[in-house]
Amino acid sequence: MTNFDIDRLNSDAWEQRELDLQYSYKNGLELLTLSEARDYDRGIADASKTLGYCFWRFSNFSLSLHHSLKALKIYKSSGDLKSEADTLNNIGAVYMFQNDNVKRLDVNLKCKKIRQQAGDLEGVTASEGNIGETYFEMGDYSNALLRFESVLIDKNSSIQGLAWAHHNIGRVNKVKCDLSKALTSFKKGLTLSLSVKYNVLVVDSYLAITELFLVQKKFVKAIVNANLALDVSRKIGAKDGEKNALYFLSKIFEIQGHFKESLQYHKAYHVVDMEISSDSEIERLKTTQLKVVFEKVEEQKNELIASIKYAEQIQTAVLTSDQNQKLLKDFTVFYQPKDIVSGDFYWYHEKGDHFYLCVADCTGHGVPGAFLTMLGTTFLNVIIATDETISPAEILDQLRLRIINALSQKNGQSNKDGMDISMIRVNTKTNKAEWAGAFNPLLILRNSKGPVLKTNSVFKHLIRDDYQLYEIKADKEPISISEKMSPFTNHKIQLKTGDAIYLFSDGYSDQFGGAFGKKFMSLNFKKLLLKIQNQSMAEQGDVIKSSFQNWKGQIEQVDDVCVLGFKM
Repeated sequence: MTNFDIDRLNSDAWEQRELDLQYSYKNGLELLTLSEARDYDRGIADASKTLGYCFWRFSNFSLSLHHSLKALKIYKSSGDLKSEADTLNNIGAVYMFQNDNVKRLDVNLKCKKIRQQAGDLEGVTASEGNIGETYFEMGDYSNALLRFESVLIDKNSSIQGLAWAHHNIGRVNKVKCDLSKALTSFKKGLTLSLSVKYNVLVVDSYLAITELFLVQKKFVKAIVNANLALDVSRKIGAKDGEKNALYFLSKIFEIQGHFKESLQYHKAYHVVDMEISSDSEIERLKTTQLKVVFEKVEEQKNELIASIKYAEQIQTAVLTSDQNQKLLKDFTVFYQPKDIVSGDFYWYHEKGDHFYLCVADCTGHGVPGAFLTMLGTTFLNVIIATDETISPAEILDQLRLRIINALSQKNGQSNKDGMDISMIRVNTKTNKAEWAGAFNPLLILRNSKGPVLKTNSVFKHLIRDDYQLYEIKADKEPISISEKMSPFTNHKIQLKTGDAIYLFSDGYSDQFGGAFGKKFMSLNFKKLLLKIQNQSMAEQGDVIKSSFQNWKGQIEQVDDVCVLGFKM
């Protein structure tokens, strides 16, 4: 799962919180675990925000505050004002249920101010409604009514916001003993909630209407609305709503003298009440257990990461070790592992007037790929030590045999780990080059005014403006066991001063990104190289790196990347 997937699922969990609380809760827990495992702050914040809301609805205010404060810290550091305001709103709701109206009002006002700064006009009207609720709880009914009425006339109010405004005006009228107006407002709120399946408020509306009919001794209507509240509560898993609906049904039948029915509902009420208490204890226990397990996993993870980072130092030391490099001066390397260590590697060796250079892409990435890179560089050093005039094709032939033997590979078995590779040998006195490739091609770029490339190889030719690009194809055989294992082709090429040569893995062109999340593709990679030929190799390296990062954006890197270019 990529970070993009986590963002999408977190957004869905947050959007569904008002329709299916249990769905949001379960997904929030899973996404928090995934995000924490990969140290993805945005995912941690979004999942914690959802859990803060859910635990508030579960009346577990301690855990609600814990998660909301965790999310708030990340949102503040990242400057995400809208999410910061949404999280503050969760915190304000906790203070409401704790009857700390002074703190809640302070949070409501801060939340509204932040939403104004973020340009979240719909959020501003929602905050206005919350401020009204706080005034209502403080007994300031005049101020509360003004806030609720302002929501009704605000064109930016959402349907949910309008529903709450009507519902809360009903509560004000009920306190003022104007039951007729209260019923009208509750019904308006209910109609709007039903229209958008806003089930959280649907339950509250049915319960409020039930209570009004109970006070008016309209028992049949009270029973109908209580049963509707009971059905919706059970459907969405809102046990608090289920408990209150059962209480009203028990009360109604008791007043009517139907004690058998009253007792049945009272027993059901008691069962749900015990379940709520039990669930709260279970969740607290689960949280404690998970915390202990998570801390142990964190400890093990940190030890593993420390080991891998040490392996990264070893791998970097091998790749950049001093090899008496004198012949190759004007070059650039863009080397970016997908994980801490890489399955791509580059290798260099020189003797006399010749130098050898290769870029290889091992099977896999991360730790498994890194093991193969160490094997590959070790074998290359052994092969070159025995014959310093060996051709690139002969090197690949020998490397393949050593990999097959080292990994005990046999035809018909699933173990086909190995590498793709591009290997060149250059005579710096004559500019004559030899090249061989296993799947990975070679690119040569030359000024358009220069002569046609002299080579014994078939090539693809691409011209753009002042430069021309030659692509020499590799043999379609890997450095590993395969059904067809012909000797690798040794290509001979006459280079000239000013030519730019590129060896690379497929990680760059295979990266997803851009506006539509598609692959970069090899053609675009070639066009990029043509475009930057009037720049120095150092400048080209900067452009190659920045173009990759801009294309990738927020999408996860899919593979290791290595691009090595040099000029004659």
